[in-house]
Amino acid sequence: MAMYIPLFAATYSRYSDARADAPRLISLDEAFAGVDEKNLQDMFGLLTEMGFNYMMTSQVLWGCYATVPGLAIYELYRPRGATCVTLFHYRWDGNQRHLVEKGSGDATGADLQEALAEVAAGKDSDPG
Repeated sequence: MAMYIPLFAATYSRYSDARADAPRLISLDEAFAGVDEKNLQDMFGLLTEMGFNYMMTSQVLWGCYATVPGLAIYELYRPRGATCVTLFHYRWDGNQRHLVEKGSGDATGADLQEALAEVAAGKDSDPG
């Protein structure tokens, strides 16, 4: 955590000079590797409190914590020897992770953009 908090504080400070409607985007590769479960929840809570939008990659991290009001999650799956990758789309509504079914409208185009905007605003329109 000692490495991330100063990074987030500096980023927050820089973003505070931006327009109110500017995205506060953070992108982390192998996010929070080596951070324990309790501290993960706290780190996601800090990102939420600071109003950041974020994209993260991880082999194990889902981000489904009580401190997170909503997420759009994409899992890439490729079985050994496969020549393609399958994409699974999930939504975290602050309480439960839901698989977004193909053809539900949430997985493509404008519907996806609307879903991501709702997650960023702390809303979730996924009834399932």
